[in-house]
Amino acid sequence: MAPEAHKPGLPTLHHMNHAQSQRVLWLLEEMGIEYNLVLHRRNEQTQRAPPELKAIHPLGKAPVLVTKDGMAIAETGAIMTYLLRTYDTEGQFASKDWLLDAQVVSFAGTSLGPSTIVILLFEMIVKLSPWPFSFITKALKAQVSKGFTDPEIQSGLAYIQSMLGDKTWFNGETLGYTDFIVSWPLDVIAQRNYADLAEYPKLRAWRGRVLERAAWKAALEKGNGYDLTIW
Repeated sequence: MAPEAHKPGLPTLHHMNHAQSQRVLWLLEEMGIEYNLVLHRRNEQTQRAPPELKAIHPLGKAPVLVTKDGMAIAETGAIMTYLLRTYDTEGQFASKDWLLDAQVVSFAGTSLGPSTIVILLFEMIVKLSPWPFSFITKALKAQVSKGFTDPEIQSGLAYIQSMLGDKTWFNGETLGYTDFIVSWPLDVIAQRNYADLAEYPKLRAWRGRVLERAAWKAALEKGNGYDLTIW
């Protein structure tokens, strides 16, 4: 559980609202270890990270984990790997199938995730385009969706569902690294209606189980917002 005041000798998560750092916060809650939590808010006009994050790490983005030894770690996957290797001493989240993990995690980060970013960027361009340019950008966005991102997302979801199969979690009967990683692109897709998860019942059931977990709810309560439709 996260302490109310900063305590020395604990890892410190720098977390930003409406960001993928939510899944790191979820992992910390699932692990049940003590940690410090520092909340940062996006700039309301630009939706960019606040400048004070640059003082924590050169990238100036969230999440950043500062270890108990003072090392700042950026990037979700690296942070999760560090936390699991350092604090999961009993192997609660140990991989049951490293090859499945490698395939799904790689696909989520290099194929499915970028497809959602492409369509999100086009949506932002449409939103920022004045008339009459908005008519043109809307038409371009529709063509990109129909010809590229929609089929990519749909085939990607079908693939990930096939890797989940009939298991409760990607890791089998217990949560694992892949479950935490996959939660972000699926949240983006679900919240922004990039696909209908009803067409992927096993994935929808998996996500439903995530949303019902006590640790997930605790992470949402301790975070400062997780609305992925703000852009």
